[in-house]
Amino acid sequence: MSSEFSLLPSLKRGAEELLAHRQPLSDDRAALLARCSEFREHLIECLGHMPPREWPLSPHKEEETLFADGVIQERVVYHVEPDVSVPAHAYRPADASGPMPGILLLQGWDLDKSSLPHAKTALARAGYVVLFPDNRCSGERKDPGDQINVIPAAGLLGMSFMGMNTFDNMRALDYLSSREDVDAGRLACVGLCWGGMQCYTLAALDERVKVACPVCAVSTYEALVTEYTFEGGHTCLGTFIPGLLRFGDVQDIMALIAPRPMLVQNNSNDRHFPVSGFLKVKAELETAYRALGHPEHFEAHISATEHDMTPEFTDRIIEWLNRFL
Repeated sequence: MSSEFSLLPSLKRGAEELLAHRQPLSDDRAALLARCSEFREHLIECLGHMPPREWPLSPHKEEETLFADGVIQERVVYHVEPDVSVPAHAYRPADASGPMPGILLLQGWDLDKSSLPHAKTALARAGYVVLFPDNRCSGERKDPGDQINVIPAAGLLGMSFMGMNTFDNMRALDYLSSREDVDAGRLACVGLCWGGMQCYTLAALDERVKVACPVCAVSTYEALVTEYTFEGGHTCLGTFIPGLLRFGDVQDIMALIAPRPMLVQNNSNDRHFPVSGFLKVKAELETAYRALGHPEHFEAHISATEHDMTPEFTDRIIEWLNRFL
């Protein structure tokens, strides 16, 4: 098909027109807080309907094994809605005593609980209880055709795929908080790629997340629409939040986390997350954290590496978590 009939140029133009009116995050504390309060309501609206978090979790531990030297793996299943259950793995130090901080670890698109072996082991050995659930339409929750059918069907009900997973992640925090070996006042979220986008979206709305650490996950939606889609498109169909560019961009979401500690790490080789957008997010969040009086609570790093939670990235996350949890 001839490129002259592509719809992408019109979408690029639409994004540019919407964002032409967006101002960078303010360095004035009062103005920034007012803007964040207003944007938070828009974000909730765009994520769509979420059910009440009142259904009993009824967690069931199905098995417990030695996953690696010094690390115990549990297989658990808990319920987030009457007909929606979540299979997950939990990792903890074998010699743990007393309540420990809890980490919600979130997978990238179409990964499963066997992924990120180094990261989950290292986090558990560092003294954290790590919950690693399957996203919707991934791992054990993946049925043939779901990725194609669930997202449009949910849209008919006023739901978005990112909203559905954000709800699941709130319920994951409910489960972590319920564990006797977890200190519910010391919870953090770590995520890779689409899991990193879920990480900062969850932390923006749920203040139980005391520390957020997205990895290979940060750019602007502006850059995704105006740059990346012209290079082949974004394969993570759940990435996009319907209607969001009418109100702001990724840096507006992430500003809702401030001044809670946030560590951002990106791979400059990633085509998925354009560097131009990463640099814009970094600059604006540095302004926001300064305005709120805690510039030391935000760090952003970018290096030429691989699209993974590498040992380098993981070591920096553990150092950051140890500092703030």
